[in-house]
Amino acid sequence: MKTIGFVTQKGGAGKSTSALALAGALAQKYRVLLVDLDRQRSIERWSEGANLPETLEVFTATQANDLRHLPTADFVVVDTAGGLSAEVLPFLDLVLLPCAPSVFDIWAVAETVELVKAHQAHRPGLQAALFVNRLSPRTKLGKEAADALSDYGIPVLSSALHDRIAFPTSIAQGKTPVTSGNSGARLDSLIFAEEIKRLVENG
Repeated sequence: MKTIGFVTQKGGAGKSTSALALAGALAQKYRVLLVDLDRQRSIERWSEGANLPETLEVFTATQANDLRHLPTADFVVVDTAGGLSAEVLPFLDLVLLPCAPSVFDIWAVAETVELVKAHQAHRPGLQAALFVNRLSPRTKLGKEAADALSDYGIPVLSSALHDRIAFPTSIAQGKTPVTSGNSGARLDSLIFAEEIKRLVENG
């Protein structure tokens, strides 16, 4: 069982949407547990009206220690609260740090990167990767943002999640981006999930 968490100190980075995109895509082939550890309970509220496949289960946690007591799954995807970063890191196999393609967001993620690096110094097996989120499909900013993020010294995913109306729309309809009916959102999610799966499985 591999546990993957979306972590940033900054709010509004798109952790919940990214977690849903990843969990929904992985659930196409694997048993996935989606854990809501965010105080806003966005995932929990979404699940109440969602038509979940049998391969996707939502679990609401109140503290990081709850990650010790989860049902068995192939993958665990965790949506975290901004202030819980340090507490959740010991329970993760892979930390994913979303970042929008703007100078302010690239600067803001630095604090979380340093926190992750400090944890890796004591636990070298913890994997981490940055990825570009909310990228406009009609811009070349993705490569520029990825190049800037690479200066932080941790891997940057080659895949990105684009700024598509299908992401929030699918969630409002109780779906995941991969089941939204939008080919762009579906392809984004599947490519994103495949890269993450390879990363976490290859160690």
